[in-house]
Amino acid sequence: MLICSCHERRRAAEQLATKRADQLAIVTGLLLARDPTVTPESVGDLMAQVAPAPGARAALARHLVAHPEALTAGGSRMPKVVAEFIYAAIAAGITGLTSPGCALCGRPRTLFHTHGDGERICTTCYSRLLTATCSSCGRDGHRIRSRTVDGQPVCPRCHDRARPLEVCAGCQELRGLKRSTRDGLGYCRSCIARRAPTEPCSICGRDRRVNARTATGGAVCTGCYDKTRTGTVACDECGQVVPLTARADGRIGTGTGKNLCARCYRHPERECGICGRTRRVALRATTVSPDICPTCYQAPIVDCSVCGQHALGRRTTRNGRPWCFACQATDRIDRLLAGPDGTIPIGVQEVRDVLVATHRPRSILNNWDRIESLTLLARLARQHDELSHELLDAEGDRFSVGYLRALLVATGVLPDRDEHATRLRRFAAAVIDEVADPRHQQTLGRYARWHVIARAKPDRHGRLNATISDRCRQEIRTAQRFLDHLTRRGRTVDDCTQADLDTWLSTRRATRIRFPRWLLDHGHLPGLALPDAVPAAGPRTQLDQDEHWALVRRMLHDENSASIEDRAAACLVLLYAQPLSKIVSLTTDDLTVDDDATYLRLGPEPLLLPPPLDALVTSLPTAKPFGAASTLADQRWLFPGKWAGHHQNPTSLMGRLNKLGITTRASRNSAMLHLAASVPPAVFASLIGISTGAATKWAGYAGSNWTTYAAIRTNATANPPQNQ
Repeated sequence: MLICSCHERRRAAEQLATKRADQLAIVTGLLLARDPTVTPESVGDLMAQVAPAPGARAALARHLVAHPEALTAGGSRMPKVVAEFIYAAIAAGITGLTSPGCALCGRPRTLFHTHGDGERICTTCYSRLLTATCSSCGRDGHRIRSRTVDGQPVCPRCHDRARPLEVCAGCQELRGLKRSTRDGLGYCRSCIARRAPTEPCSICGRDRRVNARTATGGAVCTGCYDKTRTGTVACDECGQVVPLTARADGRIGTGTGKNLCARCYRHPERECGICGRTRRVALRATTVSPDICPTCYQAPIVDCSVCGQHALGRRTTRNGRPWCFACQATDRIDRLLAGPDGTIPIGVQEVRDVLVATHRPRSILNNWDRIESLTLLARLARQHDELSHELLDAEGDRFSVGYLRALLVATGVLPDRDEHATRLRRFAAAVIDEVADPRHQQTLGRYARWHVIARAKPDRHGRLNATISDRCRQEIRTAQRFLDHLTRRGRTVDDCTQADLDTWLSTRRATRIRFPRWLLDHGHLPGLALPDAVPAAGPRTQLDQDEHWALVRRMLHDENSASIEDRAAACLVLLYAQPLSKIVSLTTDDLTVDDDATYLRLGPEPLLLPPPLDALVTSLPTAKPFGAASTLADQRWLFPGKWAGHHQNPTSLMGRLNKLGITTRASRNSAMLHLAASVPPAVFASLIGISTGAATKWAGYAGSNWTTYAAIRTNATANPPQNQ
C-alpha cells in the first residue's frame, strides 16, 4: 500500500508536537518544584526563546531529567543551552534557581567552551588560556585574537590596530569598531561602554552595568564585585585565601611564579621612559614605546586636540583624543555656570575667566566634587538676575561663601566692604534679638552699637581685624549673659541689687565688669557700687629665658625647621612681640631696603632688622596662593591668604606656630619683658607700635627704672665726651 508524503509529514509533525509537550511538561514540573507560580505558558515561551530547535529542546530536557540539581547547584557542568535557559528563567522572575557561572571566573556568561573535567568556561577565560607569542609585536604570553594568512598568532592590540578605521555611529569619530547585535551598527569601545544595558545592583542599589550575578540572579556592579569577591587559592606569601592580584600561571608576571594577594604583590619598578625616575610600571614597554610610570601615564604631556597646546592632560578623554587639563576644567566650568540658554551671565563671566586662567587646572578637576563655591555661584546666578552681598549674607558664614565673596569682590562684581565690621554688626543684631525683655533689648542695643562697635579701633589699613572683632563679640555676648542673669533672678537693670551684682562678678571679674561699669556711667544700677580695681600682677605666662632664645636661634638659623614665612613670623613674635593679626597684615610698603640696611615699619619709627632676619623678611612673600586666589592675589601682602585679594588668617598662622612649639601669648610676653628691660619705653614703643603708657607698664613688670634716661641723654648731648 502506498502512503503519500503528506501523511508522513503529518505524522512527523504529530510526533514532534508530542515530544514538545512531553519536554514542556518535564521542564515545567521541575520548575514547579522550585517556584509554585510557574505556568506552562511562561515555560513554553522561555524554551522557544532559548531552544527553538528540536535538538536543543531535547538536550535541555534530557539533561534536566538526568541532573535536576543543575537548577540549584550553580555549577558549570551542563550544556550551553541549559545555562542559557537558567539565565532566562531567572531574568523572567522565576525563583528558587541558582545562576550557573564560569568554572574559572564565576561570572554568569554563555559557556561556549569546555575546561578540565567536564566543566565549562566563558569565552573570556578561554581566550586567556589560549596564549602565544604575537607574530606582530613579539610580546609573549598574550591572548590570541586572530591569525595571519599563514596561521601566525596575533594579539588583541595588534589585531585592533590593523583593522581599518570607520566612522562610529555614536561619537561620529574614526575608530576601530565592533558591530552591535542590537542594531547592527558599528560602535567604538567608548560608545559600547556607554550604551551597555544597566540594572539596579542588588548590593548598592545603584543603576550600573552588570559585572556578575549572585546565586539568586541578582545583578552585581563592578565596584561591589571587587569588594565582595572571595578567593579560592591561598597566597604563597601570607597563606591567606583571598582574591589574588597575580597568579603563577596568569598573564601578570611576578618574576617568581607565585600566587600573590594585593598585600604581598609588589609591582615591578623600572626606569620611566618619560621622567627617568625608577617607579612602578603603569604601562609596560613595547617595540615602539618605553615603560611609563603611573604619574606620567595618568598625566602625560599631550598635544591638546582642542587648544593645540603642549601641556599636561589625558590621552583619550575626549572621545579618544588628547585633552589638556586646562580645556577639561574650562569645559566643566562652562557647563556648570551656563544658564538655560547656554550662555554665562555677565556677573558670572568675570569669575569664570579667572577660574579658567588658573595655573593648576588639574586641582580643579581633582577637587571638583568638593568645590562648593562654584556650585553656590551657579545656583545664585540661576535664581537671581544680579548678585549682591545680601544674597551671600543669607547663605551663612561658611568657608565657601567667604571664598566666593572674595572672588566676586576681587573681580569687581561686588563692591568692597569691611567684612569683619559687617559680620560684627550682624552678630550684634542677632544677639539683641535673643533678649526677651524689650527694655533690656534697648539697653543692650545702645551698649553694643555706641560703646563696643563704635569704639572698636580699625587697623592701619582702615579695617577691623579679626582679633578686635572677636573681642567685641565677647563683650556683647558677656553683656547679654549679664542681662540673662538678672532675668533669671526676676530683676532688671533698674532694680538690680548689690547681691545680684556681686554674684555676677564673683568669677572672671576682668571681663564681666565692663558692662556693669558702663551701666553705672549711664545712670543704671542706682545705689550700687563696683568693687575696687585689682592692680595688674604682670604677665601670667612667659617662656624660660633659655627656651626663648633657643627658639629664636632655631627660627633664625635652621633652614629645615619651618617654611620661610613661618620662620619670619615666629621671629617677629619672639623678638618684637608682634600680634599675629598685625603680622599677617604687613605689606611691601612696610618694608624698606637700602644699600646696607633693611627696615620694617611696625610703628611710627621704622625698625632696623638685623641679619639674618632681614633676609627672611625680604624674601617674602614665598607662599603663593592657589587656584583663583593666585590669579587675583594682591601683590602687596607679605603673607598672602587663600582668599582672593586677602592676607592670611591669623588663626591659621597661630596653628602653624603652635606646631613649631611657639605659644603666641607666652612668646610675646617674654619678648616684651626683654625689650622693656633693655630699651627705654619711649623708644621701643615707637618701634613696635604700642603706646608709651603700655611700654612704661611693661618696664615696671621687667623691674627697669628708666626715669633718669631723658636727663642722661640730655646731658650726654649737651656735654659730649672729650677725646684724650
